[in-house]
Amino acid sequence: MQVIEHLERSKLFILLILVLSLKAQLPLNFNNRTKVRSGIANVLNENYKLAKRDFKLVEQSNPDSPFPKILYAGALIFEREHTGDYLETKEIDSLLYSIQDSCESLLDENPDSLWYNYMMALAKTYESYWKLFQSNYIDGFADGYEGLQYFEKCLAIDSTFSEAIVAIGNYQYWSSVKTKSFHWLPFIEDNRQIGLEALEIALTENFLNRDFALLSLIYAYIEEERFIAAKNLTESLLKKYPKSTKLKWALAIINDKMESTEAITLYKELISLYEKENLNNPSKIIELKNSLADLEYRLGNYENTLEICSEILTMPEIDKKYQVQIIPLIEKTVALRDSANTQISALPQN
Repeated sequence: MQVIEHLERSKLFILLILVLSLKAQLPLNFNNRTKVRSGIANVLNENYKLAKRDFKLVEQSNPDSPFPKILYAGALIFEREHTGDYLETKEIDSLLYSIQDSCESLLDENPDSLWYNYMMALAKTYESYWKLFQSNYIDGFADGYEGLQYFEKCLAIDSTFSEAIVAIGNYQYWSSVKTKSFHWLPFIEDNRQIGLEALEIALTENFLNRDFALLSLIYAYIEEERFIAAKNLTESLLKKYPKSTKLKWALAIINDKMESTEAITLYKELISLYEKENLNNPSKIIELKNSLADLEYRLGNYENTLEICSEILTMPEIDKKYQVQIIPLIEKTVALRDSANTQISALPQN
């Protein structure tokens, strides 16, 4: 189903969200903390221009720390995820390399610093998700494993470091979800409950803008089919961030299971929002229209399904550089169109 496929693709984004959100125990001499908070808020509000400006100001106030550059790299990756543009990689690749080089130098000086290990954990995790977004799975998972090791070292230094507890719990939960068909094997553990309990720390502890971590929890609740809890949490965050397409898309997925009329309204609203942005990569518009067409199909509204599929299949020619990503979505559209035609043909003729 379209909703489940979007949920699968969203898991990478969820992991990235969690990393940016966690409360960094900033050193006492760290300057311009208010811009750190406002920058993170702007990322969640999808105002990437303001977020990048905030993080540049933080960098100017802390020229010797890699942390502002880590935040800036996160904003860039979020922005690319939003636009679907993973092809121009030089800026982000160069920035991530520079950040990790700086972190390594700091760790050489003090390998037992919680703050230095935490920054390297973030840098490695960003590197991982940036590669995974580009479908470079081998290198991406390798970097992700290194990032996890640095989070574990943070816990070894301070067992109460909640940021590492939540990050590791997040990894435990989603890796267990991805490997659930192998849980019968003795060496593959099901850590979903342990991971979920770690994620739920975000409900009670005051992270630096913990709202990002709560978005990860929303998708965990969706995965667990706890739709009422997911809906309540999503609607609560939307009151604070009414322009967030990430939250609206999560709510559409939830309502796809609960309130089909509300889901249809949200899918149409999201399609309109993305169409206004006129992105070069139309993959999200096609994905949303596929989800809407699929829902109409399940409701028995086959004519509506055909109309939406026709809109997708008659879109202007798509830039060749995005076609590898678009073709699988178009194939789903064609299959859905053909199935709707079959259902209409089977209806009694007047």
